[in-house]
Amino acid sequence: MKLRLAPVVLASISVLLPRFALAWDPATTHAGLTARALAASKFHATLAHQLGRALGSLEPLRLDISALEPDEGRSLKARFEALDPAGGYRPSAEGIAAASAWVRAGAVLAKTPPERGRHHFFEPRTRTGLDDGPGLSGTVHAARLTFDDGATVRDSATGLAFDLEGMPALDWLRSPRNDLGLATFFDNWVLAVSAPQASQRETALARALLALGGTLAILEDVGQPAFVRNDFRGEFLAHDSGSAFERFVADRYGAVSLPPASAAVSRPDLDSYFTAADGNGLAQATQRRFFSPGTLPQDFRYVPGQSPSEVAVGVNRALQLPAPMVTALDLRQSGRTHYLVRDGVRVLAYQRNADHVHFFLDQAVHEDVARRWLPEVEGYAAGLVDHLLRAKLQVVVENNEARVTLTGTATPVDPTASVHIFSEDDTGVRTELSVQKIEGDTPSACDLPKGARKVAAYVRGRDGAGPYVAAAEARVP
Repeated sequence: MKLRLAPVVLASISVLLPRFALAWDPATTHAGLTARALAASKFHATLAHQLGRALGSLEPLRLDISALEPDEGRSLKARFEALDPAGGYRPSAEGIAAASAWVRAGAVLAKTPPERGRHHFFEPRTRTGLDDGPGLSGTVHAARLTFDDGATVRDSATGLAFDLEGMPALDWLRSPRNDLGLATFFDNWVLAVSAPQASQRETALARALLALGGTLAILEDVGQPAFVRNDFRGEFLAHDSGSAFERFVADRYGAVSLPPASAAVSRPDLDSYFTAADGNGLAQATQRRFFSPGTLPQDFRYVPGQSPSEVAVGVNRALQLPAPMVTALDLRQSGRTHYLVRDGVRVLAYQRNADHVHFFLDQAVHEDVARRWLPEVEGYAAGLVDHLLRAKLQVVVENNEARVTLTGTATPVDPTASVHIFSEDDTGVRTELSVQKIEGDTPSACDLPKGARKVAAYVRGRDGAGPYVAAAEARVP
């Protein structure tokens, strides 16, 4: 039974908190960022050359909902139905979509419903997630979901309603609760070549691609300043319409007009795409370069005669985060908007009116930040695709024998990893033939049964860059 509030209480809660979508707009910005990242990565080549999908990113794949666990199938079906058919990534009524569309759909579904986005926050210095400890807005927001949006009291009590607290992004990426995270990706990439029936393999590949999109969405969100500066209040709660920056990006670029990606970023392991000792994780780079609405410098009273350097020292002393810092401000003319510029990018607007100096983010800042930073976000996402698909299998079939060699891994390679080799008969059924420990560069070999049409193989293990999975198939001459 749902609890009802008196109208005056309900109205008060509704005034306090807006309806909003968390982080980049899923239907436009996330879909576009993910598409750009795939185009800049080796995704197409991996599907075409490793998995035998001749059309690569354009390969049509069918996901059979009935083959999934009942709860998972019902959840996915409902979330698919919520996708915009005009977005180009919603599967058909028969469950068919192109390979790249499955990845884009996963990026959108990562925040469907939008409360899932609470787990996309990441403070790189402390490796913590969304924390609304300073106030009670989390309680109020959970109440609004309960009474205004139809969530039950049980939902609120068990965390299914959004209480402005969240798991750190890297933890959510690996969490078994995340159906679009790394575990789902790795498990289904293996099944995409090892499941007995062709329909099972196709469903598994679509499922893996959905999880790849969900993984990319988490990384893409740490390219949004509020998500690495623990700034839910200033970004999303200050106005009924939510984030001004994200609305600007969605309206300005949509899903297809985003600037092209920079080169795919190569990092030594998965965590370092977010945060690392060298300071070049995306979360770190975003945090130190850009402000968010709730982490702006405090307004102050200007005393004539103060030097620009004195003003800057006072402003920086009150900053919530150590970077970016404010340098000398031009306060000579009242009523004129000036900008703090870093590397040719306007990152902060300010204006003096009489003795009051006000800091803010305006459309000029949004334009510069989006133009400069979106390609970098896409480059990191492209690099993560390549990182997850770095391991390759070379499958050679000669004289009724299959030889499989693992390449592309970083040293040291897990000595316990094994190559699993399968044959496929003329009915499309695959049977495991051999499981062999990897012996350096020595190929794993086994004889093929009479009538084998294809050979498939996979390896799942760890190397110096973290977990990896490699899968491949080849036709028998």
